[in-house]
Amino acid sequence: MRRARGFTLIELLAATALFAVLGTMLFQIVRGAMDIWSAGERSRELHDRATGALDALATDLRALWPGVGGAAEQDSRFLLGWREEPVPGGPTFIVPVLRFARLCHEERTLAWLRQAGDVAGGEGTAERLTGQPSAGLAPTGGLAESLYTLAVLPGQRLPSLVRRFRTPIGGEGSLLDADLPERRDRLLQDAIVLADQVLYFGVACWAPGTTEWDPPPGAPGAPAPTVWDSTRGLLAAEDQDFAFGRGPASLLDGRDDLFPRRVRLTLVLDDAAGDTAGGALAESVSSEAQRIVLASTTFLREQSAPDAVLVEGEWMRVTAVDGRTLAVERGVRGTTAAPHAEGATVRAGLTFERVLELPAGRENWQP
Repeated sequence: MRRARGFTLIELLAATALFAVLGTMLFQIVRGAMDIWSAGERSRELHDRATGALDALATDLRALWPGVGGAAEQDSRFLLGWREEPVPGGPTFIVPVLRFARLCHEERTLAWLRQAGDVAGGEGTAERLTGQPSAGLAPTGGLAESLYTLAVLPGQRLPSLVRRFRTPIGGEGSLLDADLPERRDRLLQDAIVLADQVLYFGVACWAPGTTEWDPPPGAPGAPAPTVWDSTRGLLAAEDQDFAFGRGPASLLDGRDDLFPRRVRLTLVLDDAAGDTAGGALAESVSSEAQRIVLASTTFLREQSAPDAVLVEGEWMRVTAVDGRTLAVERGVRGTTAAPHAEGATVRAGLTFERVLELPAGRENWQP
């Protein structure tokens, strides 16, 4: 009779080690696959949010109304300016305010809006699209006003892209009032959120003489302005940001109104995936420094070489990456170079861009 022979201690240890190696390899494979899936889902979610916001803005812009050709007095306006949006306990963001008159395309789908003005004596304005009694509303005249800006809402650390709607155009409470950007309470009244966790929202206009959106220094042609006044009367004639102003005498003269041929929309959404802290500076930097050192690059996720980073309230264009050190161009996207202390918050996001042709563009105005 042969005796049954078991495993030796060495064989058991070898088998255990083999299973441990195989288990570790399997775990790494599964974790890698989950990381890829998570990054893909995050990217898809950001693309969906950006596409929805830019689609809404594009629909309104393509319905831009330039007024009645040759009329001396116009209610139509296309206004683009900037304002400061502070964050409680955080940086102050410089954000655009885009306002314009357009065709009221919502009437095609909203019966209650089409019925505005059917009852005599209605003088109310519609400022929401959620539905309201049409009996007290004034007729739309087929026109509406749109407003887009960034706002830091209660409980948020980053701005949201918000939209406002109003019809009919003009009159008291108009979104096209010259002083509206200075009155934040009125500016954001009845605003709806199109996208949250926005790091940057930019609008550039193709002006007469523009040849490139971002011409290199010394190149011929005028750069694309980020300030616009279609009336040419709200901004001073010597305003350096808008070279086509004529002063108050041109405010109500619609014969010389100027509308851009096309606009470029840029939207940057935070890619932190719930990480509210983002990254941080490992060393303090002066306002003249051209390199910054990060404490960690994990917040960059799949962006090993981002186009730009936001350090507190200053945008820096990334020109080179060497480990945790970034070579940067300071004070881009309308921000100003400033010193930053060690530990200052650093963020990076995904950039979405869209260029739109405006059917209502007007460049050949009367002298």
